[in-house]
Amino acid sequence: MRRARLIVPVAFTLIACLAAGFVSAQQNSGDSSPAPHSSAPASPALKICLRLADDSAFSGLATLHVASDQGLQVTGNATDSDGETIFPQLAPGRYSIAAVAPGFATAKQTVEIKKGRGLETLFLVMKTEDLPAPSAPDFPAVAKENEPFHIPPGVSCDLPTVLHGVGVRMTQLVANLEKFSATEGVEHFKVDSADTLRSRESRSFDYLVLVSQNSDHGFQLDEYRDGSTDPSQFPAGIATEALPVMALIFHPVMVSDFNISCEGLGQWDGRPAWQVRFEQRQDRANRIRYYKIHGNYYPVALKGRAWIDAATYQVLRLETDLVRPVKEIELAHERLSIEYGEVQFHSHDLQLWLPKSAELYWERHRRSYYRRHDFSNFKVFAVDTNQKQERPKESYSFTNTSTHDVTGVLTVTPVAGSSLHAVSVKFIVPAGGSVIKSLGPGKDVSIPGELVESARYVCDGPAGSVNVDANLATESTLEVVPGASP
Repeated sequence: MRRARLIVPVAFTLIACLAAGFVSAQQNSGDSSPAPHSSAPASPALKICLRLADDSAFSGLATLHVASDQGLQVTGNATDSDGETIFPQLAPGRYSIAAVAPGFATAKQTVEIKKGRGLETLFLVMKTEDLPAPSAPDFPAVAKENEPFHIPPGVSCDLPTVLHGVGVRMTQLVANLEKFSATEGVEHFKVDSADTLRSRESRSFDYLVLVSQNSDHGFQLDEYRDGSTDPSQFPAGIATEALPVMALIFHPVMVSDFNISCEGLGQWDGRPAWQVRFEQRQDRANRIRYYKIHGNYYPVALKGRAWIDAATYQVLRLETDLVRPVKEIELAHERLSIEYGEVQFHSHDLQLWLPKSAELYWERHRRSYYRRHDFSNFKVFAVDTNQKQERPKESYSFTNTSTHDVTGVLTVTPVAGSSLHAVSVKFIVPAGGSVIKSLGPGKDVSIPGELVESARYVCDGPAGSVNVDANLATESTLEVVPGASP
C-alpha cells in the first residue's frame, strides 16, 4: 500500500557489557584423549567495554590501542554489542590500553593478563572534553537565518559511519515505538515589522502520537490533541504537526532524498556532536514535510543542520529552513528548531530521544508568526515487533509520478440504503508530491469507510501519472479516469 504521508518520527538500545569475571574455555584439541579430570588452561582474552559517565554504552567513533610491555600492538574484534571489543589469545604479561574518540578525553588503563585465566572484562569510561559553546543568539533564535557554528580544526568526520549510526537509532525507534503521550504547551505570537512579539496566545494539550509502518516500508504518524485532529484548536487555526518525526530525515528509508555533508565536530548542551548539513535533492520527491490548506497538500523542500551525538549517534538538535519559498501558498519563510531529550521506558530496557521543545517561525501572506512548543510528562508505550499490526486507515492516497501538477476530482458514493449522499472533492496533486484524502466524520470525505460503495477519480493527467491507492477496512471499488477534464 503506497502512502502519501511518508514519515520515517528517535531512539536507541543501550546494551550493557557483561560483568567482569572468568568464563570457561574450550579444551585444546591437540590430544584427542585427555587424561580424566584434567583440562588445558584457557587462552587468556580481554574484552574492553567503552561506557559513558551514566554507564550507558559508548557507540561512537573510537580507536582502541592495546600494546604489550614490549610495545607489540594487538588487534581485537568488535562484538555485536555497542562499545565492546574482544582481544583473543593474549600472551601473559602487562598491557597498556588507550581509547581515543573525537570530542572525548583519551581513556587510559593498564591490565595484567595472567596465564591460565579465561576472559577478563575491562570497563573504560569516556569523558567529554571541554568544547567551546555556541554563542547565545537573539530571541527568538529561530527567526534568524541559521549561521555556522564554531568547528574545532583537525577533527575528521567519517560521514558514512555517522549516517549508519544515526540510521540505526531511527530504525530502532520505529521498531520499538507504538505510541507515546505527553503534555504539550504552546505559546503563539504575532511578529511585527520591528521583530517584536505581540498578541501572546497559550494552549495546553493532552498530546497523543501513534506510529505505524506499512508494507511499502513507509511510516504513518497520527497526532491527537485532546482527542481531536481539528487544526482550529491552534492559535490562528494553524496546526503544527509531525514534530516528533522530523529527525527521521536520517532514517534509511528517507536519507537518500537529501544531499548530506558533515561540517565537523561541534557540541550541543555540553555533548560532543557531529554537525551535519542536509538539503532536499531536486530529483527526489519532498516526503518529510508539507502544508495542508483547504484539503490540498503542498510538499516543501527543506535544508538545515543536525547535531548528532558523537557517543550515541542520537539526534540532539535539528534546524530546518526552506530551500526556496513556496509561491503557491505564499510561504516566504519557515524556520524550525527542535531540541530532543531522553525518555526512558518504564517496562522496557529502552531509551528514546523525543522532542522536548520546538520553535517555529514562518512568514505567509506577508504575516509573520512565532510559536514555541514544550513537551513534558511523557508516557511511552512499546510492543514487540512481531506483535505489531498495521492499523486500518480509512483514506485514499494519490501520488504524482509526473513533472507536472495534476488536477482531479474524487467522488465517493455511499452504500445503497444509506442516508448519506455522494461527496466530491477537487484538489491538485503537486508534481512529485502526494495527497491523502481521509474518510469519516469531520474528514476530507464525510463518509465512514465502512459505508463506502465505490469511488471514482477523474484527473487531467495522462494514464499512469498518478498512482491511486485505497486503504479501507471494507472492500469497495475505485475507478481511475485519466486524461479527462475534472
